[in-house]
Amino acid sequence: YYVILSPILCFALPTLIPWYFWNENIVKCFCFCVLRYLFSLHGTWLVNSAAHIWGTKPYDKNIKPTENITVSIIAFGEGWHNYHHIFPWDYKAAELGNYRTNFTTAFIDLMAKIGWAYDLKTVSLDMINKRAKRTGDGTRTLSNISTNEDEEHHHENAIWGWGDKDMKEDDMSLVEIHSRRAE
Repeated sequence: YYVILSPILCFALPTLIPWYFWNENIVKCFCFCVLRYLFSLHGTWLVNSAAHIWGTKPYDKNIKPTENITVSIIAFGEGWHNYHHIFPWDYKAAELGNYRTNFTTAFIDLMAKIGWAYDLKTVSLDMINKRAKRTGDGTRTLSNISTNEDEEHHHENAIWGWGDKDMKEDDMSLVEIHSRRAE
């Protein structure tokens, strides 16, 4: 269904709705759809280009991915690439304690609240601190991390390397999984 639904939902409906309901110029409507699509594509592509070139490396200075707030804003929270490569199984893909520059996490959390996302794995603040101290470039500071408990998204007893073949069973038992799927 993707091949059929994608052009309808991406171009046809967003073009026809303002044309029909608000008497907008159909050419302008279509051009705005194309512009929106191009902006979305380029924002996504920035993750694998700009977020591998410019930014800080607070978790591991030995790899190319960086933390880039501009990319994160444009790509709805996907610019925290150094974190993502160090903790790839963390559903948040960032260490942020709020949703200000990570709208993707807000969406996933909303889906978890209504039961459409489950088994969300995340890493503990202690594990993040240890990794940043061991391999980071020194740019990570606690001042840019929220301390408001209502906004806090760090969870204790999680470990790095979810699903890694070298991971021990007792280590896996320490992982906190949010919104567990009912069995």
